[in-house]
Amino acid sequence: MLPILIISILLISAVCLCFIKNVAHAKIFAMATYGAALALAVVMAATIVSDGYISLIIGSAPWNIEILAGPVDAIIVLIFTGISFFIMWASLSMLGHDLEPKRIPYYYALMSALIAALCGVVMFNSFFNIFIWIEIGSFAAAGIVIIKNKPETLKAGLKYLSLSIMGSGFMLMGIVTLFFMAGTTTFSMTDLGVYIANNFAGNESSVHIALVFLTIGLALKAALFPLHIWLPDAHGSAVSPSSAVLSALVLKAPIIFYIKILHRVIGIENMLNDPFLSTMLMVVMIAGVSAMMFGSMMALLQKDIKRMIAYSSVAQIGYIFMGIGMGTTLGLLAAIFHILAHAVAKSTLFLVAGSTIEQTGEKYISKMAGLGKKMPITMALFTLGALSMIGIPLFIGFNSKWFFGMAIVDSQHIWLMIVLALSAMLNGLYYLPIVVRAYLGKEAKEAAAAKINIERPVKNLMPIMILAGLIIIIALASSPIYNYIDYAIGRI
Repeated sequence: MLPILIISILLISAVCLCFIKNVAHAKIFAMATYGAALALAVVMAATIVSDGYISLIIGSAPWNIEILAGPVDAIIVLIFTGISFFIMWASLSMLGHDLEPKRIPYYYALMSALIAALCGVVMFNSFFNIFIWIEIGSFAAAGIVIIKNKPETLKAGLKYLSLSIMGSGFMLMGIVTLFFMAGTTTFSMTDLGVYIANNFAGNESSVHIALVFLTIGLALKAALFPLHIWLPDAHGSAVSPSSAVLSALVLKAPIIFYIKILHRVIGIENMLNDPFLSTMLMVVMIAGVSAMMFGSMMALLQKDIKRMIAYSSVAQIGYIFMGIGMGTTLGLLAAIFHILAHAVAKSTLFLVAGSTIEQTGEKYISKMAGLGKKMPITMALFTLGALSMIGIPLFIGFNSKWFFGMAIVDSQHIWLMIVLALSAMLNGLYYLPIVVRAYLGKEAKEAAAAKINIERPVKNLMPIMILAGLIIIIALASSPIYNYIDYAIGRI
């Protein structure tokens, strides 16, 4: 019942927050909810480590509620609840800068519904259930963009919602194709996987069509290049906690769903042995590589700090799809580890960006010169996130790139090593100049001489400091995490 409890607490909170008018009370109630969800996620992870799975079926097929949460799901739900807890903690002192007070309770209501939906996508095992959670998540995600109530956020939110609905249409066509192919009365991924394993011969065309539809739909949801066009606007214009959640968490749920489709439903053996399906894996890998290059090159051209970080997310999603497209255990392991690495580092960077915009009133990178002297703690946190994204040793991004390097050698696509190196170099080209100019140069000397300090109170920076600390802590403790993900992959 733990998965049901996690989702129920978050959904009940979403409803209750709509009726709480006092902002302080709404913040306390929301944080209590996120804390409870995180605590339950920890208990669920411990239970899964002990028992292997949590399985639950309520009702009768095909419209039954079916939950099958395994080790991978435990990792992802911990990421969703843990990272969202720290982002929402940081938002307590940030939202007042961008939102009218009367909108703040509704913001937390939308966020509760969104986290519930993301957890539902990961833990449920029925295509029908997952489709509903994805739709709830899409509307809630659009809501946390639009709620800022500015022309640019309204446009960005509607653009995201329109493309997300288009993605849902492709997904639905893929799900219906699988359902009618099997001729069953169940939407269970496990049951459909068993059917395909036993009856793949003769049903190849249906599987091919279904996978094409599902790949396009989920690529739109996860902002995989070239279907990423909604991401820079949504992430760049939303309030910073929303940007952090969208980048660190929202993009990841469709990816986990896609991994399950490949491994639990279609089967990795079929993916590798069938010519069309193996070509599909190659297409996914090439799209990932293209995203790594395009996202980084576009980030180089940005003048707005949040849009730069947003395009960086396009590149980082490319890493994950590159790993998936390799079709190997090590490739998938690197992809899942990168989901964790990206969630921690990118949430840190977006929250830091929000802090600098709040304190300086400037969103342009050119205005960040000298901030290392004016906002020493904030810029130190940005530096930690930036060094991780580049892949410097002792930071989680280095571990991630190391695992991708191992996967590339194992897959024998050695040319990807060049792509990995170029991507790291491009990351350095748009992150390092910001760091250098923050601490060195004319503006930094002037700020130091004038003893200008516009730093936010340490208590307001504490959640960001914890996230930044995790960048190093997880890097140093990556070995047991790597081993657990390796174990988890075998039980997808």
